[in-house]
Amino acid sequence: MFTYNINGKASRHFTYADLINCGNTAQLHQIENLPKQPETWRALSALATRILDPIVDQFGPINLTYGFCSPELARLIAKNPNPHIAPKLDQHCAHELNIKQAIICSRLGAACDFTVLNKLDGTPNNTTVDMQQVALWICQNLSFDRLYYYGKHRPLHISFGPQQNQFLQTMKTNPDTGHRVPSKKGRGLTAISVIEQVDY
Repeated sequence: MFTYNINGKASRHFTYADLINCGNTAQLHQIENLPKQPETWRALSALATRILDPIVDQFGPINLTYGFCSPELARLIAKNPNPHIAPKLDQHCAHELNIKQAIICSRLGAACDFTVLNKLDGTPNNTTVDMQQVALWICQNLSFDRLYYYGKHRPLHISFGPQQNQFLQTMKTNPDTGHRVPSKKGRGLTAISVIEQVDY
């Protein structure tokens, strides 16, 4: 039988708990937000090792705002009027199965949302560095699957998975509805060009 240690090291800088307990919704509603599939634990470790550790090494501490999402948590969040999640696409459910024992997200891998904390210039710890520059560095230096950019001071969404598409999607928020809508996108060198030209 597969066993896990939520407090075990997923990578040099992160435990599995960091990647699983980084949102307060599950705790608020007393949901056991734990991966059940061994492949999910391995995917979380790969995400932390191949993506998050290099970002910490380059920029310093990060704040994880959304990490692993169990099927139970996804169903709860989906009840919100504007949930901002897409479990079949966003890879936060990693390799988990739905109630019919089918893979929730066919992209597999794992995903998280994060900001980089600005602790080097004397500003308060809850401010963030320019996430456009973080996104640009990622596009230039790391192998990833999908990167969603929402703004210079908004969390980035990033995934690491089997396809490794090097795909960037910029998103804008409709000021009237609060809904996020796709803007420019690209892969590889085009992704670098797109993120270099973002003005928000």
